[in-house]
Amino acid sequence: MKRVKYILMVLLAATISSCNYLNVVPDGVVEISSKFTTQSGVRSALGKCYEYMPSMQYVHGSVTLAGDEYCCPNVNATFTTGGSCRGLWLVRGLQSATNVSLDYWTGSGLYEGIRYCNVFLENIHNCVGVPKNMINDWIAQVKVLRAYYHFFLIQCYGPILIYDHSIDLSASVDQMRAERKPLEECFQFVIGELNEALAIADFQPSRCNSSTENLLLDKVKTKAILAKVMLLRASPIFNGNILYNDFDLINANTEGTPLWKERWEDAAEACEEAIKYAEEVGQRSLFQAPEKTSYDYDLPYYDLEGSIIKHSYALRFSIVEANVTLNKELIWGSGLGANFSGSYTIQTASQIRTGQLQDAAGVYYNDDGNLDSGYAFGWLGASLEMCEAFYSKNGVPISLDSEYDYSGRYELTRVPSDNYHMAYMAAGQQTVKLHLNREPRFYAWLLVDRSCYRDYNRLIPLISMLYGDTSAPGGGTAIEGSSNYDLLQSGIGIKKMVHPESKNKLAANVKMYPFPLIRLADLYLMYAEALCMVGEDLGTAADYVNKVRARAGLKPLNESWDVYTSLNSGNQADLMEMIKWERRVELCFEGHRYFDVVRWLEGDKYFNSPIRGWNYKGTKPAQFYTITNLFSKQWSNKNYLWPLTSSEIDKNPRLRQNPWW
Repeated sequence: MKRVKYILMVLLAATISSCNYLNVVPDGVVEISSKFTTQSGVRSALGKCYEYMPSMQYVHGSVTLAGDEYCCPNVNATFTTGGSCRGLWLVRGLQSATNVSLDYWTGSGLYEGIRYCNVFLENIHNCVGVPKNMINDWIAQVKVLRAYYHFFLIQCYGPILIYDHSIDLSASVDQMRAERKPLEECFQFVIGELNEALAIADFQPSRCNSSTENLLLDKVKTKAILAKVMLLRASPIFNGNILYNDFDLINANTEGTPLWKERWEDAAEACEEAIKYAEEVGQRSLFQAPEKTSYDYDLPYYDLEGSIIKHSYALRFSIVEANVTLNKELIWGSGLGANFSGSYTIQTASQIRTGQLQDAAGVYYNDDGNLDSGYAFGWLGASLEMCEAFYSKNGVPISLDSEYDYSGRYELTRVPSDNYHMAYMAAGQQTVKLHLNREPRFYAWLLVDRSCYRDYNRLIPLISMLYGDTSAPGGGTAIEGSSNYDLLQSGIGIKKMVHPESKNKLAANVKMYPFPLIRLADLYLMYAEALCMVGEDLGTAADYVNKVRARAGLKPLNESWDVYTSLNSGNQADLMEMIKWERRVELCFEGHRYFDVVRWLEGDKYFNSPIRGWNYKGTKPAQFYTITNLFSKQWSNKNYLWPLTSSEIDKNPRLRQNPWW
């Protein structure tokens, strides 16, 4: 009986899917309560509720790749719902109500997860022989999961269906056909669920110190989720957005100020509480670089005066360090890749192939020069837009820095032999000015031509992206038009999501880590944004941005932006621009960018220009460093909310489509 109930539920869901009865459970097919009579049975049911978490760490079926950060070589393939890198299709303007890019609504999407949560909550009290505090903890976890699934749907679709209980099979067809609820009612349901879970005394802030429990919910994570919910509720897309004045389910606040300010105040309060609880109870803190002796491999230039390697290592390991006793920055992570599968993770798709790289003596860095990549596929790269978004060494955007040669950024030059670039750029090599005098995060998280790379216990002193040096940019074995079309099409690699100790050939040598869903740095920037939008405490808002900047080796806003740009951190509008830019850089490649641009209503600003890169077929620097449009982006107002599939509308006449679809 251990899996019988779920198998029958899936089969039943399949038989009635043509009616879209999203919340029906099979009454009478199997005695549901029997699953909840043992502790092991309940644990199995609890695990099932977690299975529907959106898989942000995967490349093909997640929203992480959406936006203007990533680039992959097969994005110009024929668009299908089952195609590769589907997140990128969201900004290409190619999806429709009959051919959606990502679908969290139907099939085995989030509503199916919500159904399992309902079954769990309606039957958990049948469990005998289990301590009451444990049952209460499980109830709280599932209530948060149910709330989070509803919240994620709101992010994508706006007003949604709310399911807080199961519908009996004896219900009429009319009873089963649900209607989308007004947006504020949707938010209040999610907020209420989270607060109910937080009110449960047995909902523990930390169950254990095991790195395998990064996904399991507790009060630290729940308060952070609540802050994220409140921030979205206050954001321009759902707060005073006149685009949806005619869509009565949203009921945009056209009169503005009172509701607008109140929601930002609510968001600021939630963020402040989440940070306080995370720091004081959860013992969370920003990851800082440990002493050199803490590492079990050589770190040349680590203590060199003027070197950025300490900051860069702190930044790198703030993402990939899986040990929760060492990395206290992670608030919530998606586990350690229990369902790890080949090239489907962002880490393996990003990991560069080093098989053909040789040192000056002709010695291969990857043992024998064999191009059998194993679990390093080297085809998921960064866009030139993201490369240019990182700050200069002065801690401001290169386009605004009064000391940066922005107009000459594409000119060829030589890497200087100075302490600042040591260990990250190959001295004396020819590159472009764009790659020099950038902030530590640029070198920690990006892999550019003529840069260095740490791969499994050694420093690779030179990475060439020129075609012919390594068969293809990044060391791939690309054959254009073939199934093995693996290369960094933009000529820019990503180090951020790859553990430095992950080796190429074997899955066992890929170092797993929990993909960050919420980090403390994210909470700091959320709080800064909310305070800035309230407009009454800009100093504290700037302080929380400066905490993130200090870890990155950058000066405070008033010593950087106020000095090297025309903006002033004491001005509300200017400070908001600084916060947005800080989120873009600090949280890059983590799945935040797309939703940030959408909630700020800035899709037209960022998602209408082409994704660019270098000429990946260039065999000489002058050829390679030619800007190339890799694929187009197309944005219109309808894209702020995703379409419900036409088939769902056909099945349920009460289900209203989003505007303009």
